[in-house]
Amino acid sequence: MGARERGGRRRLAALHAASGRGGRGGRAVPPVAGDHLALPEGASGRRQGRKPLGEAGASGWRALETLRRVGDGVQRNHETAFQGMLRKLDIKNEDDVKYFSRVMVHVFKDGVTNWGRIVTLISFGAYVTKHLKRINQENCIEPLAESITDVLVRSKRDWLVKQRGWDGFVEFFHVQDLEGSIGNVLLAFAGVAGVGAGLAYLIR
Repeated sequence: MGARERGGRRRLAALHAASGRGGRGGRAVPPVAGDHLALPEGASGRRQGRKPLGEAGASGWRALETLRRVGDGVQRNHETAFQGMLRKLDIKNEDDVKYFSRVMVHVFKDGVTNWGRIVTLISFGAYVTKHLKRINQENCIEPLAESITDVLVRSKRDWLVKQRGWDGFVEFFHVQDLEGSIGNVLLAFAGVAGVGAGLAYLIR
């Protein structure tokens, strides 16, 4: 493993090793748990002394297990849709990852934010991560994780605080059915990536 990759892996620390501290220059660290791009820890800056996802600790462990359970289900149930989106986005290098960031912003353009949309973005990010590994473009994984962090932590910080961070995340997926939220996210991706009517039919 080269020095660049080792450095990237340190910066992309696994969620279960999170300490609740920010990354370089106070910026949130976008962790990776296995092949899952996990919810970002910490935040850039503070609001009333609170971090948007709270401290890691026991809540972080529960969030990790919840993310694995829900994320595996999302990827399994919507693999065909994810494959179609990946083909249309044609992510092969870091410039393509930057375009993916613009697609993520479009998902929230209607002003609606919920845990279903957030976990679907993370799950698709994990799916893209696997793709990048397969094509030997692991150097693009860190920019991908950082772009997801930017969208979720920077633009959705107030929402995350109001939802009580890790605790709210775990509670939501303990009782909620997220299929409706997933459908809305996939349709938003379809509009940007050109997946088209086939995807709309798949998730109706």
